[in-house]
Amino acid sequence: MPTARGSELLTARSTLLFASAAILSTVLLLLLIVLVIAFQDPLDSSIYTLKNFRLLYLEPFVYHTLLNTAGFTLVSTVTALFFAVPIAWFAERTDLPGRSTIFPLMMASTILPGLFGALGWLFMFHPRIGTINRWLVDALPFFENAPINILSIPGMGFISGLGMSSLAFIMLAATFRAMDPALEESAQVHGLGFVHRFWKVTLPLMWPGILAVAIYISTIGLASFDVPAIIGMANRIFTFSTFVYIHANPEDGPPNFGIVGAASVLMILVALILSWLYVRVIKQSHKYSVVTGKNYRPRIVELGRWWIVGWVFIATKLLLGVVLPLLTLIWASLIPYFQPFSMSALDLVSLENFYRIPWDRFWQAATNTAILTLVVPTLLVLIGLVISWVVIRSGSKYAGLIDTAAFMPHAVPNLIFSVALLVVALFWLPEFIPFYNTIYILIASFVIARISFPTRVYNNALLQIHKELDEAAYVSGLGTLRVLRHVLIPLLRPATVYAWIWMALLSYRELTLAAFLTGRENQTLPTLILGLVSAGQATIAAAVSLLLFIFMIPLVVLYFLFGRRSFQVGDH
Repeated sequence: MPTARGSELLTARSTLLFASAAILSTVLLLLLIVLVIAFQDPLDSSIYTLKNFRLLYLEPFVYHTLLNTAGFTLVSTVTALFFAVPIAWFAERTDLPGRSTIFPLMMASTILPGLFGALGWLFMFHPRIGTINRWLVDALPFFENAPINILSIPGMGFISGLGMSSLAFIMLAATFRAMDPALEESAQVHGLGFVHRFWKVTLPLMWPGILAVAIYISTIGLASFDVPAIIGMANRIFTFSTFVYIHANPEDGPPNFGIVGAASVLMILVALILSWLYVRVIKQSHKYSVVTGKNYRPRIVELGRWWIVGWVFIATKLLLGVVLPLLTLIWASLIPYFQPFSMSALDLVSLENFYRIPWDRFWQAATNTAILTLVVPTLLVLIGLVISWVVIRSGSKYAGLIDTAAFMPHAVPNLIFSVALLVVALFWLPEFIPFYNTIYILIASFVIARISFPTRVYNNALLQIHKELDEAAYVSGLGTLRVLRHVLIPLLRPATVYAWIWMALLSYRELTLAAFLTGRENQTLPTLILGLVSAGQATIAAAVSLLLFIFMIPLVVLYFLFGRRSFQVGDH
């Protein structure tokens, strides 16, 4: 009997281990496909050569694109930290009135799709038709031309960084919350004023956390697509993501996958280096630890009348990142062609743009988006639970390798997986298998690209559940699968609810992955908006964006009702 019992446990563990390995092998296979196409001859796929790399890196336009990507990433990161660091300090280290509302406000702005802000800023600060630019030129005689130009790398980087500043805030808030103020108090005793204490003591202590967030944001900025696509592509300003997009989806001729693969190899290397730096910074952060167990006590800085400055700064971030883009999109959706707001323009207000929405395409895109929003997070919580159980509970000697493979989709720009799946759909699968230009290729892409997230959530949650509970259940006669079902899954319910809702939100708003894989049959709402903008129908795109925003509200409400308390800092 004990032998049979041990055999049952071994079989269940082996099954879960095999399932994890099979799923993650797909991740590694897709990366291998990208490497293969990078070295294949464009005219004969049986020949392997460096021709694609020569064609790519002998083209001056490529270096201009790489420079744009570096500038865009740098500006995005600096902008995100510029807003995130002070707001995190106000929220966690001061007596700012109403500071408990900062976290939900910042979370709400994190959830908004990137294309929402990009489209809003395009209407506000376009050099020719931007509302605020036109107001400034009309009101201030010393401005002959638009003073703010977002059709540039600095402009695009600022918009992207403004959107990512909420994520940076969430990651930094925990760092400020956990810091013991003993060294700050010692500096105060020795006569250092507030500004000197903050600059010479607080920020150096926060440096590992700030640097880690900067690296994390940079990895996202490298492959950011929404802002470069909405603002940059129409104005011939390319970054890595849009460069890959135009070669994978050319207007004329077949996709140039060789060039895409060669460009992707460089980005994979850069992303892996950034991920290695991120892990290295996190591991070295103990050198800066000042939390001292029983003696730890948080110290709140009294702002006095300076609390007004805090709320002005926070309000500025929310105004630029949420309120003004929303108001501008509402205005754009109500007029037949875009123009700055004025009393005379009120005569043009109507719902005509909503009537002009291509409703057949809209409902098809809405249906596809709804399927992705329901199916993708459901698959991911199941996959994440299996992988995390193998990593944390199985005791397998391959657990570390599996965990590393599960982290790869985060370390590598996600659009690369879309390119690899596109190659599989076009060249590897027979035509009778419904994959290319279907909802199934989108589901596969979304799931593979997001595997890292549920595994991080479940890893953290499982580490907090003592193994004695599993062992007691085994002694009572339960098998591995029944222990999962009756013991671990009920205890993991809060993490599961949070992970499901958050991944549903990400699936609902996802543009980057979908843009590379959608046609008329499997379009989503974000790609429909991108298509309308590309076709010069920006006001209709604004109308669809508002509907996208409205349909998103139930998910946001669910998140704040059920998922917010289980938030895991630093995951995305």
